[in-house]
Amino acid sequence: MTGALLVPENLTLADVWMGLHADAVSYESIPEGLRAQQRRNAIDENTQAVLRSLETCPVTRWHALIDALGVTQYGAIALSWCKGAALRDVVAAYETLSPDPAQLDRRALSLLAPQLQSRERRLSQLIAAADDDVGTLTLLALGGAQALIVDVPEEWLAQLPKALNALIVERAV
Repeated sequence: MTGALLVPENLTLADVWMGLHADAVSYESIPEGLRAQQRRNAIDENTQAVLRSLETCPVTRWHALIDALGVTQYGAIALSWCKGAALRDVVAAYETLSPDPAQLDRRALSLLAPQLQSRERRLSQLIAAADDDVGTLTLLALGGAQALIVDVPEEWLAQLPKALNALIVERAV
């Protein structure tokens, strides 16, 4: 495909975008049942492979694509997998969505690239690292699938949007 930026597996960026969103729809449409988790795991494995293909894609190229197509939570989180990505790129993309914390897609957040996930799991330390930015705190606390140690007063949590507070408490150990 002359002229197209190809990532591993000879995928175009449009192929990656379509794959991520098709996987998201498939994941959500799996009815509960005996094999539901097995099917979700298979979709997650495919999604991870698609995201890994972005590791050679410059963050500016992916950003241009999602700006043109419309920023979605999956498009924003995919930025984290791109070459040269920083957490601020993902935060900025999420801010264009202005998602109400109640609308945050837990699965999309769980796909934050491992290199941008914080190893720190104490909420007080994540708050300090976020420098009072709620978007950064959201990604640091909820990006990935690790549990949180909630070591801040309930009064502080009560200041957060209710849905974000609930998501943090849900992740607490």
